[in-house]
Amino acid sequence: MKGLLITLEGIDGSGKGTAARHIAAWLAETMPERRLVLTAEPTSGQVGKILRAEMARMDDETESSPAKRMQELFLFMADHAHHLTKTVLPALQTGAIVLSDRYADSTAAYQGVTLRGIVPDPVSWIQSIYLPWNLPPDRTLLFVLDPKVALQRMQSRQGRQKFERLEFLRLVDENFRRMAALEPERFVQIDAKQDAKKVAKEAINAILNLIRSG
Repeated sequence: MKGLLITLEGIDGSGKGTAARHIAAWLAETMPERRLVLTAEPTSGQVGKILRAEMARMDDETESSPAKRMQELFLFMADHAHHLTKTVLPALQTGAIVLSDRYADSTAAYQGVTLRGIVPDPVSWIQSIYLPWNLPPDRTLLFVLDPKVALQRMQSRQGRQKFERLEFLRLVDENFRRMAALEPERFVQIDAKQDAKKVAKEAINAILNLIRSG
């Protein structure tokens, strides 16, 4: 049985984590014969821990030096490489469905904002670095939400990160939408302003269509 890699993308506050839990529960109930691997980036592994610690120390993206921004990018890439080799590829080889809350597209969308003015067309530049060694997802579910609404949802969060600012999220949202427009066969855009159950239903239908087509 062929393994499937399904990634969940979108700005902070778009409800990916909640949708992932609904999808996982549905898959476990309706397809118990299929192994499910629920994972995420940044990972909880050694590289992911280093990345989180460095991000906590880094200054606001508008003030950090180009070297710090490049450091952040390559930490994300190193964590992704570790995720790919230790979790994603081994699971796919067993025929599992891998459901990842964030993947390489998040790095391109977010770091594509932090690297503006440092490299030309940073999203494409980041994607070009990934191209020789990354594994593209079979389907990417993009949870689309107005950044203002996303920030309202995150008001109660403690320890908010530097990424959780309106203008920054607007630029990230633009990057995600641009990537989706360039790869409509891979991306499925989901209206994330709906209630959680409706969002999960749309996501599940997209996954069902993928499984049936395979």
